[in-house]
Amino acid sequence: MSTLFTINSCKTFGCRNLGLATSEDYSWPDYRLGYPALHCRACGSYPPLFEAHQFNEWLSAHLSAYASESGYFCPVCYGKETIRYGYNPQGTQRVQCRTCKKVWTPKRQLLREITSPERIETVSLIVPFQGRRADQKLYVLLSFDAIQGNIIHISTNFTQHSAGETLRYLCRGNIEPDLDHRDIVKHVDMREMQFLHRSQFDEIQYGSAVLKRIAKGAILRPVIAAHGHFRVLNILFPEIKTHLISHECFLRGAVITVWAKLFRQRQAELWYIEEDISDSDTNMPWHFQGKTRHGWWQSQWSLWVQGKNRKMVCSLTNGDSNNAKTLSLAASRHYIQWLYKQTDFIHSAKLSAGRVTQILCSLAQDYNCKIMKENENRE
Repeated sequence: MSTLFTINSCKTFGCRNLGLATSEDYSWPDYRLGYPALHCRACGSYPPLFEAHQFNEWLSAHLSAYASESGYFCPVCYGKETIRYGYNPQGTQRVQCRTCKKVWTPKRQLLREITSPERIETVSLIVPFQGRRADQKLYVLLSFDAIQGNIIHISTNFTQHSAGETLRYLCRGNIEPDLDHRDIVKHVDMREMQFLHRSQFDEIQYGSAVLKRIAKGAILRPVIAAHGHFRVLNILFPEIKTHLISHECFLRGAVITVWAKLFRQRQAELWYIEEDISDSDTNMPWHFQGKTRHGWWQSQWSLWVQGKNRKMVCSLTNGDSNNAKTLSLAASRHYIQWLYKQTDFIHSAKLSAGRVTQILCSLAQDYNCKIMKENENRE
């Protein structure tokens, strides 16, 4: 099962096989849960199997395109050590990889240093687009510097690259219903029940997503988009120690696989966070209210109250419980509030999936400029 990028592996924190592509403890395919899975005999887990060849082909193209666009790492070997290498005939700066000597011209020409965040915060968003029929939707992933508040990576499950059939999203009509947000503890419990009702844990059904007949590209399964999203972040920030994610099981699986080495060494923390925020301006302290266990994995959640606000926090990797009081999804919450005031975003339902993806990336740059100015003014 050795592949260029590991996606088929044990995803259980504490297992000796976490993130390893090969192990004597593995057997596959196993259909005990009703879908093809890898069985890890060391911990008893059954993570779903993916078509590794198709995934590797798509991810290679995805990473190469991102690198060619941004200039942050090499599009061939993904090395981050680069030097400026003169200019092309059009007068645009070229770059050379120190490792493999690849020379290319980044499209964005934003060759600035990026600062590694202390914590990465990642949430999902469902955005409408114009496809073959009405009510088409994109699955969007947004990652932030949880401290500074800026966006460090944004992606959607639309891809312009060739994607094998096993990687593509297929809506079967059984869309997961909206959950009751009035009781955050019940919300967490119902969310865990949704995972169990899926055909497999990562097979989310978020709505229809069909491109126009003439449109190039494909709509990926959100779990595939998540692995691509976090693989980019891992190349940029390989030593990040703390991850905050919204409550979605395949986000957990993608993060823990991509940074598996740190998690095996127990040098990193991964947290689920759910919030019910009515007053985002309050400075009142958070008060601990107790703990509950939820779902198939009986994960332990802690409930916190801050006036009218409530949050649930769950450590997925035996993280320091003293951190739970300060953890939040504030960076993503502030951005999404801003995003829904932007005209280009409001009219996304009239635009193609590719155009919506471009607009989201452009708005992310605008927002980062806004955050940078605000941070400078505070200093």
